[in-house]
This record gives sequence, structure tokens and C-alpha cells, in this order.
Amino acid sequence: MALSDRETLASQGEVERLLRQRVSLSEVIESISSELELRPLLTRIVRHACELLDAANGSIGLHDPQRGVMRIEADYNMASDNIGTEMVAGEGLAGLVLQNRQPVVLDRYDRVSRMVNRDFRFHAVLGVPILWGDDLIGSFGLAAPPPRRFNDEDVEILTLYARHAAVAIQNARNYQREADRVERLELLARMGRSFATDLDLDTLCSNAVQMIHEYMGFPNVGLGLIEPRDPETIVIRHLGGGFRPSLPYERRIPIHEGIMGAAARERRLQIVQDVRRDPRYLPPPTPDGLLAEMAVPIVHGDELLGILNLESNSRFDDEDAAAVQTIADYLAVAIRNARQFSDVQGWAAGEERRRLARDLHDSITQLVFSASLMAQSIAPAWRKDPGEGERLSERVVDLTRRALTELRSLLLELRPSHDAPVPARGGDIPALERLRQIGLPAMIRAETSRVGESGLTVELEVPSYRPQLPEIEEALFWVFHEALHNVVKHARATWLRVRLECVDGCVRLQVSDNGIGFRSGARRTGSGIGLQSMSERMSALTGTLRLISRPLRGTTVEAVAPEGSIR
Repeated sequence: MALSDRETLASQGEVERLLRQRVSLSEVIESISSELELRPLLTRIVRHACELLDAANGSIGLHDPQRGVMRIEADYNMASDNIGTEMVAGEGLAGLVLQNRQPVVLDRYDRVSRMVNRDFRFHAVLGVPILWGDDLIGSFGLAAPPPRRFNDEDVEILTLYARHAAVAIQNARNYQREADRVERLELLARMGRSFATDLDLDTLCSNAVQMIHEYMGFPNVGLGLIEPRDPETIVIRHLGGGFRPSLPYERRIPIHEGIMGAAARERRLQIVQDVRRDPRYLPPPTPDGLLAEMAVPIVHGDELLGILNLESNSRFDDEDAAAVQTIADYLAVAIRNARQFSDVQGWAAGEERRRLARDLHDSITQLVFSASLMAQSIAPAWRKDPGEGERLSERVVDLTRRALTELRSLLLELRPSHDAPVPARGGDIPALERLRQIGLPAMIRAETSRVGESGLTVELEVPSYRPQLPEIEEALFWVFHEALHNVVKHARATWLRVRLECVDGCVRLQVSDNGIGFRSGARRTGSGIGLQSMSERMSALTGTLRLISRPLRGTTVEAVAPEGSIR
């Protein structure tokens, strides 16, 4: 009778333990359902799995069906170098799950063909597939030291948990895909706007291949043009990413050769997912590790203008093809415009357009951007503090009024001399007119005081400055204005120093911050018009522009020009 009582108590204890596990499982499922970022989600999933089954260590892998591997993406209580480990079918615990698509239970980890961590060789291990319908999307791998052993009940619980984990993973992937799609659309729009501003054909093509490489992440990019004098040849002079050479480069491909030639002849996109199997493939200058090639014709109306070519060490998908086709459409219009501009307007008209682009960017665009940024902050600021919301509203009004004043001033420049002038309204004075009235140091002081109101600590040093000719002060002001705008927009700085001086027959402007900086050659936010504008303004004065930056060490913009002081 006593034995029966003990058995009854043990049975009741087992039931209570199972109930606790079920309750815990429900809480865990609710926890993972609220996370949409994939990497934090995977970390949370594997940690909860270990807690559910009293496992000391665990990992979760995602299946890459194209490469046929299971890649460890998150772990719990594992070695720091475990993330990124890849297993083929039959190799390691994850490889056994990949091979069998069934749970794997082993009393000792050292029975697998490859151990990721030999310290666990005497641990019991449990591997369970994560399935989405009939598709294997990942696997669990749990380990526990003796005397713990995994049983059928553990398999049942982890399999049930894996079903809910699959839903959470797919939701996170869908969320990420949508976020990637939105980001890609924004990048495509940004590239389209940038292409529209480049009216020099060589500059357009050079910037395009680099932007496609940097923004879209394609490893190797080439752009070949069809020259009107030789329509049977693709002339490649512009390369980006791994293709980019250190010396001037030109390659000519007849349109009856290669995958690019096929795109030119057929006037349609060509995708080869494994170039080793395609006899048309022509190896690029740096062929290391390349697998797939995509060639897209650039067509404007009935005219073939060129071929956009991309090569990668991974397969292209439908989204890649759609994005590159959109880029090719943008390029078709931009290339056509650049050629027409060169033919009709000539070099002088091109210089004038670039000057207008600089003026628009340096004055109006930055004012409108700042106003837009502040406008987005008004509602949340007002909810927290009506006074702060009112201050922001007044600042937006001030910025838009200044932008309108600058625009009217620019329109006045463009109007024929016999037309009536466009008067300024509200007493606002355009920036350049005000610069001529009060001088460069006072203008810099006024602009820095505006950003100082937002909490940025500003230091202004003018140790030995003498008033300069109007064209010098104008160029230096716009360099300062662009540098200040970039600090506020990108740098995340808390401190700014501006130094203006005349020394050794030169006038020198330095704008330094303690922001996040960047690596030399790293991708920068924006279209690059600002840096180009600053450089062009200093070149026009036979001066120089230097940009000095290191990650997390801030940035310094230095502009130096020969002194032209007013006597």
C-alpha cells in the first residue's frame, strides 16, 4: 500500500510538472510572438528552449536551401565563435537534422561526425527540425550535462515549440523583407534623384556604378555604353565594387559576344545563376568567387544606350532583377539627358547649371530639409511640452521664410534684365546679401547660434581674420554652411568648433566636430552633392578642400584659399 502511495504521489508530481511546462510554454510562445527583429528573436527563442527543457546550452540554425547548409544564427551559453558555423547534411547535430528532417536524440554529443565544441562531448543532445509547412527552415540544438537525458516527452515539447517558433521566424522574415523593400525603394528614389542631377556623362556613369555597389550591395558592377559611332560594340569604362580598377580602364565587347552581348542583341534582361555552366560567359578583370551574372539593357525609346552588368558570388532573385531594371530605366533617361545636354548646351551651359545646383543645394535644399525634420517633431514635442512645440513651430516658420527668400533671390538672378524684379517679403534678406552687409565672421556667428539653441556646444575662433573679396567670403560661407548642415544632419555630435583665420598668405576655415565620423572611402549618407559643391567652390578659387575623419573620432572639414583681403 505504501508503495502504491509513493507511485500515486510520483504520478501527481509528474502531472504537476507537465502542467507547469505547459503554462511555461504558453508564456514563452507569447513572448516570442511580440518580437519582429530576426536576430533578437532567434536569441530569445533558443534561450526559452533551454529554459523549457532544463538544457544548459543551445543553438538555433537557419537553413540555406541554395547552398544546402544549416547556419548557426543564435545560441545560448555557447562559445563566442559559434555564430556563423555552417553544417552540411549529416555533419554535426544540425547536419543530422538537415539530413533526416526528424528529431535527433543522443546520449553523448561525441557521437556526431563533427563537434562544434568539444567541451560538450559528454553532454546529451537533442536536435529538432523547425518546419514551415513542408519546408525545413531551421533547427534546434540543445545540450545538457550528465545525468540529464532527453526523452520522448522532451522531443514532443520542443517539436511543439518549434511550430510556434516557425511562425515567429516567418513573421520576422516577412517584416524584414518589407523593411528591406521599403529601404530599397527609398534607395532607388535617391539614386534616381542623384542621376537626374548629373549632366556630365562620365561623372554620371562613375557615380552610378559606385552607388549601385554601395546602396544595393551588389559586389561587382560594370556599365558599358554603346557609342553612336560604333553601335556594334559595348564600351566599358566605368566599374564599381570589386570590378573597380586602380588605373584607367577600358574594355570593348562586340555585341555578338558574352552575356552582355546577348542583353544588347535581345534588348531584354539576362540572368545566369551559374556562369560556370554558360559558354557565353566572359570572365571579368577580377573573377574571384563569382557565380552569377545579370546584364540589363539600358534603352531609351528605341535606342540602345548601354548595358548595366552585375556579377555576384550568390544567386540573383526576382527583387534584384526588378530593382536593377528600375535603375536601368533611370539611367536611360539620365544618359540621354546628359548626351543631349552636352550636344546642345556645351561646357559653358553645363558650368552654369552646376552653379545653380550648388546654390540650390547649399541654401534652399538645406533650409527645406531642416524645416521638414523639425516639422516631424512638432506633434510629439507639443504632447510633451506645448512650449517646446510652439518654439519648434516658430522655428519651422522661420526656416521656410528664409528658404522662400533665398528662392526669390535665385529667381531674380535668373530673370531677364528687362523683367520686373521679385521683391523680398517680410523684411528677410537673402544670405549672400546679408553676408556682404555684415561680413563672414558675423554670418558664421549667426548660423552657429541657431544650432547652439538645439544643445550643440559651439566654439568660434577668429584669431587673425581680415575681410576678403566677396567671391572668397561667399565660397567660404557656403563651405561652412554645408559642413554645419552635415554635422547637424549626420554626425550625432555634441560639440562643434569653427576656426577662421588668415595665415601665410592664405585664408583658412576649419569646421570640426566630435561626432561618429566614418572610414575613408566608406559609404556616406546622401547623394554626395554637398561634398562635390564644396570642392568645386574651392577649386574655383585655386584653393583646396580636405575632409579628415575616423570612426567615432569626429570629422574636420578644412578649406584653404589664397588670401584676397580688401585693402
